[in-house]
Amino acid sequence: MQSAMTSANSEIYGVHRIRGQRSLALVAGLLTVLTSGSGGRPAEAYRFYDNGAFDYIVGSDQALRWSANAWAPGRTLTLEIEDGEDWSLLFDSAEDVRPPLEEALGIWSGIETADISWRLAGVAALSDETPRFGDSRHRVFLEQQRWRDSEGDHHYYYRSGAFLWWVRDHARSAWELTECDVGLPWHWWLDDDLQPRTDLDLDDVRATITRYAAEEFGHCLGLGDGVRFPGSRVLRRRAGGDDFVWRGNIWDRGPLMHNYWEQLSQDDRVAASLLRPRPGWRSSVGSVSGTLKVEGSAAPYVHVYAIRSSAEGVQDPVGAFANVHGEFLIEGLPPGEYLLWAHPIRYLWKHSRLLAADAETDVKDAVLAQPVRVEAGQVTGGIEIPLRTGRP
Repeated sequence: MQSAMTSANSEIYGVHRIRGQRSLALVAGLLTVLTSGSGGRPAEAYRFYDNGAFDYIVGSDQALRWSANAWAPGRTLTLEIEDGEDWSLLFDSAEDVRPPLEEALGIWSGIETADISWRLAGVAALSDETPRFGDSRHRVFLEQQRWRDSEGDHHYYYRSGAFLWWVRDHARSAWELTECDVGLPWHWWLDDDLQPRTDLDLDDVRATITRYAAEEFGHCLGLGDGVRFPGSRVLRRRAGGDDFVWRGNIWDRGPLMHNYWEQLSQDDRVAASLLRPRPGWRSSVGSVSGTLKVEGSAAPYVHVYAIRSSAEGVQDPVGAFANVHGEFLIEGLPPGEYLLWAHPIRYLWKHSRLLAADAETDVKDAVLAQPVRVEAGQVTGGIEIPLRTGRP
């Protein structure tokens, strides 16, 4: 989807994004690596969209952020519920969807280290003269479109997910977010005749709206799809071929951006804070950087998790992808000792771009036997993690 709006200094585009640990286990091949150095080369964290070319393998210093004109630091972003007759399928009015949406917004605004303030202003009508997208207003909407083909069969189309709009200022050579609209997946609750299913529990519907909207609001912040800590499915290249197959695994836990939990993972909290940090937060955290190699060559797009162990126990991991050169940078880590765990991509439908770019998938998990120390305001660099091929 692309807007025709252009000017001498800016271009506006829109994209439709259709969506959006705690367990430790022994894995074969605990490897000792070099953990020394400082400085760290900039690498590409997995969870952000690029402010130069819409992608999601960038570091926080290059991440797509909101324009100060649309959502300045310390200000509140106002969203509206778009009115429409489709809301009456399940609710008396569009206003009835306010509570689950406010709960979803509160999941993100509750991050103490992030500058996230947004609110629902109420229900607003969409006029025939005003387009939904590219008008600098932020809406949550529900829409189903119907048409009949040449043979008389009905077809239906639903807009769902986060629709992001951004502007490029050529004078600054930077892209900035200017608008986000979220469509709810109404078809989940309808039968083939587009009527509410008879087995629906409205309390469950509201809870699902909260979880789904929370993920899409994460995309509105500028977060891409994340990766679960080694979980239920493992993706690997089929021996002797170019296609991929699934292998099962025993763990099936993940943060909200992957499994729609009501509680954010530490990974999500750190990522949101890197995009919209509270004053002073960046100076209180540190980073870890290094390189992944397999048989002496760079291991592109393998994911690395930093797992902190403290007196309170093992905490949620924070992770990042290595870039095409096998370089990784994990930011936003509170001071302390961390175990690093490398694991290949497993989700074909979420990270197809990386797989098409020859992401390394046939490598075994590697866990550092020596913890890495993170200091506030510093980058612990010079870490090299050798990987072995032959994933079981």
